[in-house]
Amino acid sequence: MPPDPLTAKGRQTREAIERAARKLFAERGFHGTTLADITSAAGKSTAVFYRYYGDKEDLLASLAESFLHDVVMPSGLAVHLPESPDDTTFFSAVVTGYWNMFKQNIGIMIAVNQLADAKPRFADVQNEFRRFGMNIVAASVRRAHEQGYASDLDAEHTGAAIALLFENFTAVYLRPSGLNLQISDADAITTLSTIWKKTLYGY
Repeated sequence: MPPDPLTAKGRQTREAIERAARKLFAERGFHGTTLADITSAAGKSTAVFYRYYGDKEDLLASLAESFLHDVVMPSGLAVHLPESPDDTTFFSAVVTGYWNMFKQNIGIMIAVNQLADAKPRFADVQNEFRRFGMNIVAASVRRAHEQGYASDLDAEHTGAAIALLFENFTAVYLRPSGLNLQISDADAITTLSTIWKKTLYGY
């Protein structure tokens, strides 16, 4: 791990390595990106890389933990539940934030997903990502119950179903998949927010 605190030059070096990794993971995935690819794109040597990270997995773990705790978790503090069945602003605002956050960090999400099946530390991080989304959706289902809607929906089950649908839809659309799927950000947000709202309120 890097010394603490880092010098200004050290921070710039680490940031260059992290930017390169994010970009390459988004384009090639974790397994398709070598350490040499990252250092070359960052304009740094392999020796410099090892001053900051033990290996490529340690770099990803650092990126994922930072994304989770510095970006994802704080974003939940600003979420307010729908005021009424006609509160389309709630759904569009939450989905817009989710889509933009995922899009800006697609390389991290792809790489974590690729390692989660075999590496417990990445499975744990992925599950924290997922629980965050599941909890927000589940809370919206419980709010709908209070408003007299969606009485046949289990909050936790519906939270899992919608959050995982969002994750897979977003992951496929935000990187080349071979399916030749194209959608604008606005249309993607509208599609997801409409599915969520109609699931709860029926219209």
